[in-house]
Amino acid sequence: MDTGNFISLLKKFSFGRLIVSGIFLRVVIAIVDGIFGLEINELPNFNFYVFGLALAYTILWMFNKSYSEEN
Repeated sequence: MDTGNFISLLKKFSFGRLIVSGIFLRVVIAIVDGIFGLEINELPNFNFYVFGLALAYTILWMFNKSYSEEN
C-alpha cells in the first residue's frame, strides 16, 4: 500500500461512527445484563472491551466502504 492510499483510507475513518457504535454497544450490553443478570459490567477492563469492539466495527465498516466504492 502506498502512502496516498493509506492517507485516503485514514480520511474515511469516522470518529462519529466510533462514538455512536460504542454508545450503542453499552446500551445493548446494559439491556442484556439487566434481563439475564450476567454482571457483564463488573468484568475487569470492561470499557476497553467495548472500545475494542466499537473500533473493530468502525475499521471493518471503513474497509467495506472503501472496497464497495472501488467496485
